[in-house]
Amino acid sequence: MFWMIYIATSVFVSIKLAKISEKYFIESSFIFLTILLTPAQIIVSEPDYAPSFFTFFFNLVFQQEFSLRVLRPLMLSLTFCFFSLFLYRLVKRKFF
Repeated sequence: MFWMIYIATSVFVSIKLAKISEKYFIESSFIFLTILLTPAQIIVSEPDYAPSFFTFFFNLVFQQEFSLRVLRPLMLSLTFCFFSLFLYRLVKRKFF
């Protein structure tokens, strides 16, 4: 249930943030969605997941733990996101 509410809220927030730049609405909303929705394991030995961006900052602020382990899935997702956006722009430029 938590993930359904979080996904709906993330979509709403990414659309609102993407409206700042009307020219690149699709690209910026896709990037914001990727940042907000990428999950990471909270603890390695447990199967619990949480959003990696917020987990990193909560670990940094509340536990004073500077570990980039939770940001690894985000870096992989952002790489795939930018590659997908590059292909989208390439196809859009060639065919439309």
